[in-house]
Amino acid sequence: MSVSTRTSFRNFLCIVTLVLGLAGAQTTNDPATQEQTTRDPTALDFGSLPQEDYVTTTDYSAPGLEGYYKLMSGFLAFISPTDVKYEWIELAMQGRAEEIYKEPTKIVQYGLGWAICAALGILFIVIMPIVGFCFCCCRCCGNCGGKMQQTVRDNMVCKRRVFEVFLFIVTILIAVGMVFAFLCNDALTTSVKQANTTISGTFENVRLYFNNTKTQLDYIMDQYDTMSGAVNYDLDNIDQTLGVAVRERLRPQVGIAVSQLVSMINSVEPTKMALLEVQKALGQLQTGTQNLGTALEEQRNTLNTTLNFCDQSDTACVSLRSKVNQISLGGDFSTLNDVNTELDTINNLLQSYDIQAIADMATSAFEGIPNRVQNYSTDVVTDVKQLLADNKDVFANLSSSLDGQVKQIANHTEMYQDAATQYLIKFVIPNNMYRWYAGLGLCCLVLLVVVFNLLGLIFGLCSYNSDHTPTTRTCGSTTGGNLLMSSVGFAFLFSWLLMLLVTIFFLVGSPMERFMCRPLETQEIFAETIDKPYFYKMPISANNSPSGTPAPAPKYLLGKLLLQDDQIPLKAGDVLRNCSENKGLLAVLQLDRYSFGGTNTTDLLNQINNINIDEQLDTLNVDFSTVKVMDQNTRDSMTDFKDSGVSDINFDAYLTEVNKGLTQVDLPTYAQDLRTAADNFQDGSNVQTGVKNNANRIDMIHSSQVVPLMDDLDTLKNNIQQLKQTVTDLQTQIDTLLTSAQEAETYLQNEGGNAVKDEAKMYGNKLLGYAEQYADWIMIRFNDDFGGCKPVSDAYKSIVILACSYFLDAFNGFWFGLGWCLLFYIPSIIFGV
Repeated sequence: MSVSTRTSFRNFLCIVTLVLGLAGAQTTNDPATQEQTTRDPTALDFGSLPQEDYVTTTDYSAPGLEGYYKLMSGFLAFISPTDVKYEWIELAMQGRAEEIYKEPTKIVQYGLGWAICAALGILFIVIMPIVGFCFCCCRCCGNCGGKMQQTVRDNMVCKRRVFEVFLFIVTILIAVGMVFAFLCNDALTTSVKQANTTISGTFENVRLYFNNTKTQLDYIMDQYDTMSGAVNYDLDNIDQTLGVAVRERLRPQVGIAVSQLVSMINSVEPTKMALLEVQKALGQLQTGTQNLGTALEEQRNTLNTTLNFCDQSDTACVSLRSKVNQISLGGDFSTLNDVNTELDTINNLLQSYDIQAIADMATSAFEGIPNRVQNYSTDVVTDVKQLLADNKDVFANLSSSLDGQVKQIANHTEMYQDAATQYLIKFVIPNNMYRWYAGLGLCCLVLLVVVFNLLGLIFGLCSYNSDHTPTTRTCGSTTGGNLLMSSVGFAFLFSWLLMLLVTIFFLVGSPMERFMCRPLETQEIFAETIDKPYFYKMPISANNSPSGTPAPAPKYLLGKLLLQDDQIPLKAGDVLRNCSENKGLLAVLQLDRYSFGGTNTTDLLNQINNINIDEQLDTLNVDFSTVKVMDQNTRDSMTDFKDSGVSDINFDAYLTEVNKGLTQVDLPTYAQDLRTAADNFQDGSNVQTGVKNNANRIDMIHSSQVVPLMDDLDTLKNNIQQLKQTVTDLQTQIDTLLTSAQEAETYLQNEGGNAVKDEAKMYGNKLLGYAEQYADWIMIRFNDDFGGCKPVSDAYKSIVILACSYFLDAFNGFWFGLGWCLLFYIPSIIFGV
């Protein structure tokens, strides 16, 4: 990583940390704040962070070669050292490599397996040409199977067959090794093609990752509008959100008294209307009952006259005569006093005072508290909105500054991608063709031995005859022998070259597999090197500051390189492990716990205190000193109402007469009883006819005089009951209400401002609750899915898979296959000769 790229990455992390600080201020552990905070605002929906679809570059398969690779890896594991001498790496990093060479025996013992294999390879390289030369000379001299004679023994046929079988088996084994070498040669070509895909995909994922992280950060910042929108909505409706709360807080001390006073004030007009109804109904009843009484008296006389014609001993007649006096008036409404005096007094009161205005004044004194709060909070609302807007500008500046960092990282990533791609396209891929031809050529050298052996066996088996002497053999038999000896010749001729290449490839591939791939796959290389505290120490010659004093070694190298703070225990192994779980960037890099770039996150957390709504609301002062629950007019009107005499009305006397009804008996029932009794008299007699006529006249009196008065009777009863309920003990009620109203007014004027401040604190906590929700959401996002670094882990895995699984396994498989073939060259030569 270049200096400029590393600087861009540091700046990027610094800005992200700042945003975390701004988000986390609301979660500071201040006991005093927590004690007085009761936040339960409406839940805000901030949504989910946008996610990117990354290119998959971690897929790997080696169809048909898995078992072969395991065999090759088992061989390497057997001859390789069991551990890696990381302390030697540490000495080399410190410029003290000479200390390693002081004990060469340890080095030899450490790489004993490799040394033995290399020694055997060198021995093979040296001996095989010598043996081949000697065998050639021996053969030319007629020895080593070169004599043109044949001694036939009894076991010769069996011996030849055994040699043929062994040679066939060895040839097949050589062919298997050659096939695997050929497949690995093709796999190397596949790895080159895969390199272009993997590198392009990895760089593309890195670029997408940083762009998506920037997009996620922009989304987080945009949700500031959601939070501030909720706050602004509450501020715009402060009469409902704060004013109503203040009013309800004052209701027990003020609201109840005001409501009762207003109810009493508003009862004056209904009292007047009730008195009017009483006066009207009473007049109607007094006039109506006077006429009704006259009619009932006449009816009694008429009925008595009729009954005088009946037999005095007649039971029915006696019964009727005993009930005649029931045809009389019920209540005597003439004895009731009228309410003219009280009605005049109430009318004078209503003409003297604007009762509705008095009630409205008392009502607005309490119910108008929300509007008063809104009127007095205009400046505070403006200040809080400006505060939110100023902090939004801070977020906007962070986002704009981050744009440059992300673009710089994207540009560097694109530059590295282009360089790598160009290198692959212009050099690696074109030259890979020649490498493939070279590998194919080496496989063909082995193929010659296999082909000559197989053809030699085929010709020999098909043409050999024990009766023929060497000089009289058939052409096929001779050709089979020549092919076998050609196989031996080619084996001697090229085996040393193949072994030389195998040894070189072995000395390159085997250490790479042990020291690079295996530690990278298990990630032990990080735990034993850069993750160890004080692992990296500058060489003695360079470990000096300009003043000449030794420069201190960084405690954690990765923390120093990425975050410029070697005290942050940032470990590559932990980063890769956490990234494989797709944890958030800040949790992985521990930016939420440690200082970075000279700025401590604790200091950054305090920056959100700029949204100090409490301080703004502390300046909210609502003046209740001019609020009037009641004035002199209210007091005078209530005094006049109290002295109006309405409470002195004898309501019980009214109700007593009303409850008696208009008549002593229900006239329709009485008339029906007369008709029933008339049936007991002689049909057609004057008595029967007279009784029935009296019944009809009683029904007529009821319908014409009683029924019209029923509504007046109900009106009188209802209004008397209403007045009794309203004005009973009126003097005491009004005195108590006036005292309570005065106390409520005094309390409102003296304590109303304090109630506003108390409620404003809780209101401020509610508004800060929105900010806390925003902060909590940010913390969750940062810890869970902001900058989820799975692409980083995938990029690491992709490079490891490309280097180790695609390339190194194929490379090691190629030389292992050739070595396999060379191992069986020796028995091939022996059995072929």
